[in-house]
Amino acid sequence: MRLFRWLELERPTVFVLTDGSGRSGRSRVESTRAVLAATGCEAGSILGRFTDREIYRAILERDVAGVATATIELADALASGRFRTAVADAMELYNPAHDLCSVMTDLAVRRVAQTTGNEIERFAYAVVADAGEGRAIELDDDAFRRKMATAHRFEDLAVDVAELTARIGEDGLRREVFTRVDPFASLPEVPANKPYFEQRGEEQVGARRYATVLRYREHFLPFVKALTAAVT
Repeated sequence: MRLFRWLELERPTVFVLTDGSGRSGRSRVESTRAVLAATGCEAGSILGRFTDREIYRAILERDVAGVATATIELADALASGRFRTAVADAMELYNPAHDLCSVMTDLAVRRVAQTTGNEIERFAYAVVADAGEGRAIELDDDAFRRKMATAHRFEDLAVDVAELTARIGEDGLRREVFTRVDPFASLPEVPANKPYFEQRGEEQVGARRYATVLRYREHFLPFVKALTAAVT
């Protein structure tokens, strides 16, 4: 939904890592298919390949096999010659599944460069933060109405839409911004601030909803290093 107008204009092939089920266990794949149909986009070969629980388990256990296979599959698609640009979630340290999408896209772009010599332009978009600066699409009133109508069409998106508009305001959704990313950059060993996903995890463990806090240094970064070794 952060890129609704861009989807209408560019009609990209869209790859989706998880089914968006979160802790509820309710898949959002059908909502995703409906948004792609409404914007005239094509689904890629990866569409809800994993549940969110499966991704969290893989990171906690450093089990990179399935994610490595999906990353190589994404790289093969990018290497087909059909694509010049890859756009993926920004690294926000808000949700490890979204951050993993960023890492996988970087690794896929690197693999294409290494195996074919072709360079894929790499851009990121804000998932939960303010849009920031970069290449921007400014939505007119008609486009904005279509975007918000679609956002409110699906019951399983209601909580996310409400949280996002509360955080950045509806006007914050009028700009769709793309920030250029260096896909060869390394992740920091220590982030400047404690990731939100750690703070949220501590709350969930305290409430006895989760057994373990997924942490950046202990879990996410070692998983990324193992995944990098597996696909490059």
